[in-house]
Amino acid sequence: MKFFIYLMISLLLLSQYSNGSNLIFKSCNEASKNDPNLSYDFCVASLNEASCKSKSHPSKLEDLVGLSIRLTKSNGTNIISIISKHLKNQTHGEYVRACLQDCFDLYNDSLSSLEDAMVAFNESKDFDTANINVSAAMDDSVTCEDQFKEKKGESETSPLTKENHVYFQLNVISLAFIEMIRQRR
Repeated sequence: MKFFIYLMISLLLLSQYSNGSNLIFKSCNEASKNDPNLSYDFCVASLNEASCKSKSHPSKLEDLVGLSIRLTKSNGTNIISIISKHLKNQTHGEYVRACLQDCFDLYNDSLSSLEDAMVAFNESKDFDTANINVSAAMDDSVTCEDQFKEKKGESETSPLTKENHVYFQLNVISLAFIEMIRQRR
């Protein structure tokens, strides 16, 4: 009898994970078809990993929006830590250090924007405000990357190119899902 109960619970959990994973595949597929900035493979890999780590198994598109915003916030917090390490590195020149400080401020602002997006989305179902705030967070990563290219006479190589690109992609996922929900209402 205990074995039967264990088996039933295991099958139920497996089915929930499978349904959540299925939702991720389907949603990422639809989103990537509608947004040329969104990589299907990146979307699936990011959300499956986040779902496994958080032990939350999304059952509807709204769950994926929350999951993607939380994932982006976590990534942004990690980028702030990376920037802090770069700022402590005395081998960077003055211009790069100034850019890094700006990036630090931009990412702090973007985390606030993502928090505002989460509140707007979850509490008031204000998709326009959520969209605006996620877009602002996404723009912060672009601004961070672009400023390294603005040095007069020559551009500097950004030590954050990979991080900025990933952060941009994570925000694109959230925006695509918010838009999908908006279109279905």
